[in-house]
Amino acid sequence: MNMPKIPKGISYVLLSAAAGLVATFAVHRFIQAKTLVPVVLTGQVAVAAASVAPGNPLTANLVQDAVFPRHLIPAHSASSSKEVEGRVAATRLEKGEPILLTKLAPKGTAAGLSGLLREDKRALTVRVDDVTGVAGFIHPGDRVDVLADFKVPKSDDYFSKTILQNVPVLTTGQIWEEQKGERKPVLVNTVTLELAPEQAEILNLASNAGKIRLALRNRTYEKEDATQGVAISQLLNFKPVKNEPASPPIAKKGRSVEMIKGIDRSEVEL
Repeated sequence: MNMPKIPKGISYVLLSAAAGLVATFAVHRFIQAKTLVPVVLTGQVAVAAASVAPGNPLTANLVQDAVFPRHLIPAHSASSSKEVEGRVAATRLEKGEPILLTKLAPKGTAAGLSGLLREDKRALTVRVDDVTGVAGFIHPGDRVDVLADFKVPKSDDYFSKTILQNVPVLTTGQIWEEQKGERKPVLVNTVTLELAPEQAEILNLASNAGKIRLALRNRTYEKEDATQGVAISQLLNFKPVKNEPASPPIAKKGRSVEMIKGIDRSEVEL
């Protein structure tokens, strides 16, 4: 049976139409692949609705739930605001920060600084300024060394010594205090440190008998370095070693013999 022959002009039209359909389909698939939004897994996490200072309880208005990409949720995060409501912040929390259970005091801890102290520790607050307080760069959770300088009894000399090392900072704040010559109270910066009872005695005496200054430490460096302290007289008597130019080396003479040839004499080194 013979099939009817398709005119050449019509075949060209059909081929063009088929090619157009294929091209349209390919473009559609390409655009669809480019505009496809990948599916990101998410999870719920509790975040701070406002800044929270250490020792404060997380009330309902201070926490809220938020949705985060699951791969961005930190470990030990609270999954619900109800999970942390009423808990006490052990360190400062910033607005929008996921609330980590490791940054909260144990369950049942009462609000206030006393709930953050370990059983064998004491909290002692000292006054600082922009110099003694490392220009405001000390924050809760940091560790500091305490330096003190005193006037040497029956002398015009002064002595400086590191009296405490690796002391945890509990809080930083400000208080209003009356000062001599001032008609109204002035704002004074403070730092509260966590100390053993004997350390609290040392710091209390030093802050009243002389001047103290805080030195910020690296948080991971816990070693205590032995220091001798220094007096002004030691600084004044310090004599640096002068680098004097070295004398040129003296050439050593070797052994020699005298040679005599007739009336001529000469010296020959061996």
